[in-house]
Amino acid sequence: MLDRDDRAVTFIGGGKTQITFKELSALTDDLAARWGGLGLRQGDRVVLILTDEQEFVLSLLAAMRAGIIAVPIYPPFVLSQRDAYLEGIRRICRVSMAACCVVSAAVHEALRRMELPCPVETYEALTAASPGGIGIPRPADPALIQFTSGSTGDPKGVVVSNRSLVRHTGRLARTLRVDGAADRALSWLPLYHDMGLIGKLLVAVVTQTSTWYMSPLRFARDPIGFLRMMTEIGGTISFAPNFAYGLLARCATDGAPAGLDLSAWRVAGCGAEPIDADTLRRFAAAYAPVGFRPKALLPCYGLAEATLAVCVSPAGRGMTDLTVDGDRLVADRMAVPVPTDAPGAKRLVSSGRPMPGTQVRIVDSDGRDVPDGTEGEIIVNSDHLASGYFADEESTAQTWRNGWLWTGDTGFLHEGELYVTGRSKDLIIVNGRNYQPHDIERAAEQVDGVRPSNVVALAGPHGDTEAVRLVFEAQTYPPKPELAADVAQVVRRQFAVPIRDITVVRKGALPKTSSGKIRRRHTALLLNEGRLSVVAVTRS
Repeated sequence: MLDRDDRAVTFIGGGKTQITFKELSALTDDLAARWGGLGLRQGDRVVLILTDEQEFVLSLLAAMRAGIIAVPIYPPFVLSQRDAYLEGIRRICRVSMAACCVVSAAVHEALRRMELPCPVETYEALTAASPGGIGIPRPADPALIQFTSGSTGDPKGVVVSNRSLVRHTGRLARTLRVDGAADRALSWLPLYHDMGLIGKLLVAVVTQTSTWYMSPLRFARDPIGFLRMMTEIGGTISFAPNFAYGLLARCATDGAPAGLDLSAWRVAGCGAEPIDADTLRRFAAAYAPVGFRPKALLPCYGLAEATLAVCVSPAGRGMTDLTVDGDRLVADRMAVPVPTDAPGAKRLVSSGRPMPGTQVRIVDSDGRDVPDGTEGEIIVNSDHLASGYFADEESTAQTWRNGWLWTGDTGFLHEGELYVTGRSKDLIIVNGRNYQPHDIERAAEQVDGVRPSNVVALAGPHGDTEAVRLVFEAQTYPPKPELAADVAQVVRRQFAVPIRDITVVRKGALPKTSSGKIRRRHTALLLNEGRLSVVAVTRS
């Protein structure tokens, strides 16, 4: 495919910088040769910590062209967690055996002083380096190491080969029916995370689809600004986690803002975290008056270990959900369909069917296939799976077994489609009944005064599985005196579980992954060790 000069990537910062795909090819070709000037050679690992989207894209694509293995890492956003962030960077540089760390000028001094186990260079140093030798990447060679978000443990480096990237991006583009001549994509997703990096950058390059990029912080500060940009460009494709659709729905409680036109939006992808049917319905209803079509909703499921996507809903069908008996799912892991108004009804969203070339099975704890409608662990087979965890044979052997990827996620199949229910490592077991923490968290965050997407439900400490612990951030401080009691009442009423204690912490205190998900196991560790910024504790 020829690199187009009539289509472009556009970076929205203080202004707008547009680079055609033809220019992008020339720029990254030149930059690829300059890695040698920094002393890097084919097969070396380079950690990328770049706050500027344009610098990140150029550096990453140049590294891939030179056969240098990119290790993208999220920038330091939360100052209150600076020490933990810096220690995480040190660990990733050490684990990946990085030859160099290329950073934005804004964070160069801080990282240079912390004595990383590799040289630290700025993006400007890379652009000024003398051209040197350039490698020729081979299909089986690693293209990048994607460190997992670490929501259930320490991050691990997922190794993705050039072959897996090529296969996956082509299949994903065909599944989404991407048309480079007609589509226009907009993304605020972090480019250091798999959904933004592969789904919104590499697919755009492969299909030569004009794409606009804004920073995650810009979206967080001005969510409606994202919709105004979709209107301005006639955006047809954009993806986001569930929480973003909830945020946008809340922005339209008094009606969609004037001047929006979302009628061109044909793929509104949703993934990366549990998908809530009510959230997507509220979003669709809020923006229907300005042209948004519910059939554009496209739930999906994936993980870095599968390169990205595993299952995708058909483009243009819209969201499909299934209402099941919540008590049966908790008690015996059976997904029994019931009417939506049945007592204890639980609504689950389909993630669609497996991608082309992908197989999905649901197995029990002994690895045996379970019947359709029975919850178990999701395992995946495909020729575009990642290769394993970098320099971690033990974890690789536990996760990749006989050609199958054991995801650690739970779900069931119904009429050929996957319904994801949670993560097996996060399960809260009370009196022999299995509860997914995100269900409890979602109920708690509906209470007025609780900060949405900042609630953690945990099992009791020291193996106590007879009660639930809740930790959350408040919307305002000091929190209302009755807030903990209100949360306890809602959770007990919906789930009939005993509550051990409820802890309110300072805003920003909850540890999160690079993609914004709560790190439950790390939260439990900090709570048990007294290292959370606690505002109030209520014991039941």
